[in-house]
Amino acid sequence: MLIRDVSAAELEVMIKIWEAEKPITIKDIWEAIGENKWTYQTVQTFVNRLHMKGFIDMVGKRVRSFEYVPCVTRAQYLALTKGHLFNGEPGACVSDLVKALYANGNMTDKDIEEISAWISEIK
Repeated sequence: MLIRDVSAAELEVMIKIWEAEKPITIKDIWEAIGENKWTYQTVQTFVNRLHMKGFIDMVGKRVRSFEYVPCVTRAQYLALTKGHLFNGEPGACVSDLVKALYANGNMTDKDIEEISAWISEIK
């Protein structure tokens, strides 16, 4: 059960966990984010918070590091939060979310094509 929302920094860590599509260690997350952005300990703190909040789970141990997997998908997270972390407004509508993703350069041409095809399909 999700306790509460995640901070922008925790969301950045969560995105790396989603992108991994397999169990991932803190070291893997730290390297994926960029070792110069945060210290290893900072990433470890974010991972621990995500685990305590119920967004990720420990599934195994590789050498001396635990591996983590998401408990919610990206789509489930966006549905729960209505995407407000992406544009700073609680309760933002879906069109605001898509506009914010596009404005921030977080959408590829492939994403736009897939969204357009899906919209045409549901009409």
